[in-house]
Amino acid sequence: MKKKWLVILLITVLAIMPGIFTWVIKTDVTAKAVSTSMTTQDWQVSFSVALKKDKIIEDYVYVTTDKGEKVPATIDLLKDRKTLVVKSMEAGSYQLHVKKEAFDHGFKVDSQVIPFTIITTVTAVKSEKELQQYFEQLLANQKYTVWLESEQSAPSASSEDKASTANESSTNNQVEGVEEGDIVVVKDGYIYSIKDQGITVVNAKDPNNLKLVKTIKFKESHYITKLALYDNLLIAIGDEYSQKAGTSMATASLYDISNPEKPKHLRDVGQEGYLQDIRITNGTLYLIGNMHPNYWLLQEQKEPDLKPKTFDSAEGKEFKSLPLEKISILPNTMDGIYSIITAIDLKNGAKGTANTKGYLGGSSGLYMSENALYVTAPIYEKNVVSPANERMMDRIWLPRTTDTQIFKWTVDGTAMNFVGSAEVKGTVLNQYSMDEHKGNFRIFTTEGNTWDEKNISRNHLFILDEHLQQLGAVKDLAPGERIYSARFMEEKAYVVTFKQVDPLFVIDVANPNKPTVLGELKIPGFSNYLHPLDDTHLIGIGYDTEQRYDAYSKQNFTVTTNMKMSLFDVSDFRNPKEQSTVKIGGKGSYSEVQYNPKALFQNMEYSYFGFPVVLYEAGQNDNIVYKGQGAQIYEITANKGIALKGNLINASTGEQYENWAHTVQRVVYINDTLYTIAPNEVKSYQLKDFKQLDTLTIK
Repeated sequence: MKKKWLVILLITVLAIMPGIFTWVIKTDVTAKAVSTSMTTQDWQVSFSVALKKDKIIEDYVYVTTDKGEKVPATIDLLKDRKTLVVKSMEAGSYQLHVKKEAFDHGFKVDSQVIPFTIITTVTAVKSEKELQQYFEQLLANQKYTVWLESEQSAPSASSEDKASTANESSTNNQVEGVEEGDIVVVKDGYIYSIKDQGITVVNAKDPNNLKLVKTIKFKESHYITKLALYDNLLIAIGDEYSQKAGTSMATASLYDISNPEKPKHLRDVGQEGYLQDIRITNGTLYLIGNMHPNYWLLQEQKEPDLKPKTFDSAEGKEFKSLPLEKISILPNTMDGIYSIITAIDLKNGAKGTANTKGYLGGSSGLYMSENALYVTAPIYEKNVVSPANERMMDRIWLPRTTDTQIFKWTVDGTAMNFVGSAEVKGTVLNQYSMDEHKGNFRIFTTEGNTWDEKNISRNHLFILDEHLQQLGAVKDLAPGERIYSARFMEEKAYVVTFKQVDPLFVIDVANPNKPTVLGELKIPGFSNYLHPLDDTHLIGIGYDTEQRYDAYSKQNFTVTTNMKMSLFDVSDFRNPKEQSTVKIGGKGSYSEVQYNPKALFQNMEYSYFGFPVVLYEAGQNDNIVYKGQGAQIYEITANKGIALKGNLINASTGEQYENWAHTVQRVVYINDTLYTIAPNEVKSYQLKDFKQLDTLTIK
């Protein structure tokens, strides 16, 4: 009998032991937070353990100064029950205290003390130790967020603008007076274009006798991505892997093209990392890029140089680490990526000063006016700790909701001053979803995902003042859809959303405190790009669509068919109309202009608009058949609508798909001649009737 009871007791103890150990084993709490935030933003921290709602009171959760004195603070617990938000703090150094009793029951944890600083402006890093501590904190934060990292793998010109004013093509820039550069540029009858690891220079002054007069060669490791012009300077922008520096460099190579047939190399300026984009305004070139330092070497007890490298051939042949006084940590960032900005004075040829600054906090998008630079970065979902029962497939395939952080600098030549930052809900599509007008910044975003029926997507417009404080907003536009294109035209804003039909919204932004939706147009298809024709007409370029039925899921779905170009009449802002439309090619047809507006050709004298195009048509069993490639030129006017004028298509002679070497990449004009530029050939045509004049083969 005694043995029986011993067996029962042993079984009972074994049965309850898992529960006992769940309670008595100490659980480490991990906190993720940025070290610095601004007075214009809230500061927050995310824990790996949930908190109790009824314990978010001063007895258990409170803020002190760095000297231990309690200060009043508004502290909120978010819905995930793991994120605390501290609101509206004045500048100073603080500590957030979270007593162990505030954490959810079932865990034995220690009380937490998290230091943070609130600032009014960004200052330079003071020491190597401060920089290293930033990266050490980043490594500590990543202990429970490593899996998420894999998901982050997107009027007349200014009087100072020295670009050519001759009767020839210029780049389709978003902001007048702010040059963006392209793969083909034109100046004084010469065409400069990127080909492989070089630049070809074509003398096109005689359109009946095109001549290749020079090829500027670069190293095999040097990839030119963009060209720009300023006065007699040709600027070649590229990425190069430097064996000497042991890293990749974003570079600007400057050439004197006073004699276009004998370009003279003047200077190279580079910054470590990869180029995001360039801008030229008021005689200054700006390189904007990102750099990923090897901070994980700190885990191996090494002491790597975590400062970005720079290079300027005007100062010698050595690569230099950026001085600490030119490095700052952007507020509310903890991604370990530098945003690097180099400003180069072009007004004195290639002899001007170059100023590089590094900001810890990476960027993914940018917009620039003549006086300010804005960069954006995604903010990933704060609660990144996965439940134990979450499937690995969910971790890989389900994207995390993101918001957008905006950083602003004022620029004056090579001087760059950080203004501040702000956060808005949702993600930004591209630079055309951003704009500055009368000092106010306007931005369209999409929040959520169109496929998520539980938390449907929503679209927003936010208007921020010169200090990035919100003035007004239009929220929850077109639920269940996402933004496909946007355009700001002074006191009006236009946005296209799409899921099954294409609503074009007209929004009055004249009063920044109260933007108002005036009108809406719903039509099949969608526009990837919107281009202003005049004050009351917009050109839309995108796709036509059709509805199909899936017998398996018993649901309708939308597919794209041919390309489509529309002329929208918005003279009656409350009743926008599709005034004219053309269908281009068949299913599978496409043009680079749909995702890169630099491919748009414009000639105002003839009211011509055009673009490179690759034509396909529907075949059997949902296959597509290649029909040809080239360019199409349309006359577009408010009175006559859209009319095809030049169909410069090289028809297929049996090929299954286009030949890249002969595929038109850009269309430009010089005086009365139109030119199509492909990697291996340049063709000339009379602009008035599109009669072909000459073909230059480039090997």
